Amino acid sequence: RLVTTMREGSRVGGHRRGRKELIMEREWSETGADASKPHHFEARIKTTCHNDAVILRTSLMVDKELNPTKVHRSIEIDEEDDTLLVIKLDATEVRLMRPAISTLMDLAEAASKAIEAFAH
Repeated sequence: RLVTTMREGSRVGGHRRGRKELIMEREWSETGADASKPHHFEARIKTTCHNDAVILRTSLMVDKELNPTKVHRSIEIDEEDDTLLVIKLDATEVRLMRPAISTLMDLAEAASKAIEAFAH
């Protein structure tokens, strides 16, 4: 089991620009909820407000999963904290997780930068 926390904020001239900070917690395990997809990944992305979480979720839902029969993806806004986006991936094979995770994290980063630049 691997648990990491990443904090990201843009800096300009040594000063933090704005108050936007992306906080991401990621978890990997070999025991997914679905027995046919035993490899599980979960990421929690904290946004500054509910509207940012909605924009980020909508942005990530545009692209369909490349292997929908082998990789299941769910992207939801947390019921208790409406500024928290929860991304879950379950896969039949561990080798399919890397491209799925990489693509989602790249898109999340790009969408977060766009939100920071245009929505605030």
